[in-house]
Amino acid sequence: MHQDHTAIKKFSVNLQGRDFIVGDIHGCFDELSDKLSSHRFNPETDRLFAVGDLIDRGPDSHKVLNWLNQAWFHSCLGNHEEMILNTLTDDDANQDWFQNYGGEWWLEQTSEARSAICAAFSNLPLAIELKTRQGTIGIVHADIPKGMSWPGFSRLLRLGDLNTRKTALWGRSRIKRFISRPVKEIDRVVCGHTLTAKHKITIKANVWFIETGAYLQNGRSHLTVIDAKQLFE
Repeated sequence: MHQDHTAIKKFSVNLQGRDFIVGDIHGCFDELSDKLSSHRFNPETDRLFAVGDLIDRGPDSHKVLNWLNQAWFHSCLGNHEEMILNTLTDDDANQDWFQNYGGEWWLEQTSEARSAICAAFSNLPLAIELKTRQGTIGIVHADIPKGMSWPGFSRLLRLGDLNTRKTALWGRSRIKRFISRPVKEIDRVVCGHTLTAKHKITIKANVWFIETGAYLQNGRSHLTVIDAKQLFE
């Protein structure tokens, strides 16, 4: 089932408060609440942007709709959201698939809940462009094709280019191989998708990878939440 998504959603400078960016949440919404509390997040003035993969593996994936309904919470599409959208709402036949990707929670949802979650996922953009006082930040789940500028990437996403879309949701080349050249015509890019070494943020030129392992491993969670201005320090 092919889903049409807004290619790029653009946000102007937050003149009232701060902007934060969170790595792959993977159902660890209680952990995210704790992180936001530690940052003294103010929902009246602050905004939170996510790189996608809001669901699966962690304990609270069923809370995803509550978060997406918050006016201050914004996310781009991740490959886990796409996998849900590519599965028939009432199809439980491929339960092994859900179990392999930590999606057992989906099997526990009612038909009405599944429809509502799918509707919310269908509205997620493929990428986000965020203006800040320090510069412009691009947010995309996985990667940007090697040698492609941000405007070129945005244009091909808008045109529905399948290879560019696949890289945006599934690519790993930049973090798996050393690419020294930055993504041009954008100040910073933030990605998730690929678990970083030693649960630490990985930086490749002007691209930050912040998938540090939210879901619990050996009793510990490594969810990353950063203030957007940290990207420029």
